[in-house]
Amino acid sequence: MHSLFGRPKSAMKMPLGYIYSRYPVLSQTFCDAEMLELERRGHEIVLASLYPPKTELRHEYLAKLRAKIQYAPESRALDKLARKAKRSGRWPAALVQEHDLKYGPEYKAALRARNAFFFVELFERERVPHFHVHFANRAAHTALFVKAISGLPFSITAHGQDFMTDLGNDGLLRELCAAAEFVGAETNYSRDLLASRCPKAARKIFRVYNGIDLSRFPETADNQTNRGLPGPVRLLSVGRLVAFKGFHVLIDACTELKKRGIDFALQIIGDGALRKELETRVRQQGLSGRIQFAGEQSQNQVLTALHACDIFVLASTIDEGGA
Repeated sequence: MHSLFGRPKSAMKMPLGYIYSRYPVLSQTFCDAEMLELERRGHEIVLASLYPPKTELRHEYLAKLRAKIQYAPESRALDKLARKAKRSGRWPAALVQEHDLKYGPEYKAALRARNAFFFVELFERERVPHFHVHFANRAAHTALFVKAISGLPFSITAHGQDFMTDLGNDGLLRELCAAAEFVGAETNYSRDLLASRCPKAARKIFRVYNGIDLSRFPETADNQTNRGLPGPVRLLSVGRLVAFKGFHVLIDACTELKKRGIDFALQIIGDGALRKELETRVRQQGLSGRIQFAGEQSQNQVLTALHACDIFVLASTIDEGGA
């Protein structure tokens, strides 16, 4: 994060809060890497999530994360927090009403406010002076209510699909960016697009690349392809099985390879809503013996597959929603 990563080491001891709708998520390795780096630099991370992960599979490096994940209680307990806030006069009634009128009931302002009290109580108890949220969508909307209730400052990392399509309201996006201390964007394109949509906040929108710990991906002396050797060319692709990852395009490209008489084998690591559809596409195009769906895997398993392949391929595209 721009402001935090740039501080001198002597000042970098304050606790930092992180809020997520769901954590951990296998595909969001950038969130893990950021928090691990902050811990390495001396920060205590207070980590909170509304929902637990959907899978028991974990990346091996998460064992190094010192922060304990605090999960929100069940819905009835959150409702109790909201009733308590209303009795004490802390409920942000005016902001909830304003958001209902401005953005519509589909943005669930009362629900965001209710959920915010879980984070407020945790951060106040742990004396967190600043918190961060990844994704400019409902998670950031909840962060806005956390600030409105508690006064705690926050920052956002906006990624792409979150603010380009998922949020679906540039008025709310402008309000989120205005309320944040700063906004990180992972590419120049995203930064410039955010700045064009939120011109009043442009001065505090920064490009911050998602970091990678290169020590986990060393080059090896035997990192050679099998070009010129017998056997198929080994292709690898990794990603969620969603439309904008372009696996349908990759499968069609493999059909073209087959037509040209090229011997190949493709392994696809990842899972998602389109898996059955993509598996059907593979069968229909007569590629069942050449394309393997390996499902979700840990980062160490992905690294092993990367070393074993000849070519890594990624066929990302723009989906119908613009993501």
